[in-house]
Amino acid sequence: MKRAFIFLLVIICCYVIQAQNIKLPSTDTRKVEQAVKTETGATQASIGSIIGQLTSNISDEAFTDSFKKNKGDFISKTNGVKDAAGASSALQSLEAGLLPTAMDAGWGSVKSKWIKDAKTASTVKTVAGLAGTLESNVSDKYFKGTWATARPAWQAALSTLSR
Repeated sequence: MKRAFIFLLVIICCYVIQAQNIKLPSTDTRKVEQAVKTETGATQASIGSIIGQLTSNISDEAFTDSFKKNKGDFISKTNGVKDAAGASSALQSLEAGLLPTAMDAGWGSVKSKWIKDAKTASTVKTVAGLAGTLESNVSDKYFKGTWATARPAWQAALSTLSR
């Protein structure tokens, strides 16, 4: 009987400890999740909101001075983009606004193909793949601290578009 009681006590303690480790989604995560909801309740990501979320989570130190000045307007305009042509254009502008020092060393080997593919992108699926490639090549130190919690929802929305 004593062993059963101790075993039960250990189980309860483990459950309490595990429950304390559960984190609530951040505001950025909720914004991304809201951006992928349609009026019908189905999840369909807006490519513009995906690019806007990425842009807003990159620190200003990663951008050229001219892009920094227009970052807010860029995000506002980009959030409304729903087609491949507009999203591709926005993604190209984002890439052009990033300083070369903000990119990882591997970016040099994929940059020219990325630019070529971005110029010819005709589907949201292609643009989503390009957004993922760009995000993965931005140096981690240039992302805001909130990106770590917002990124999983962002990647899930991007994955939805990549299908």
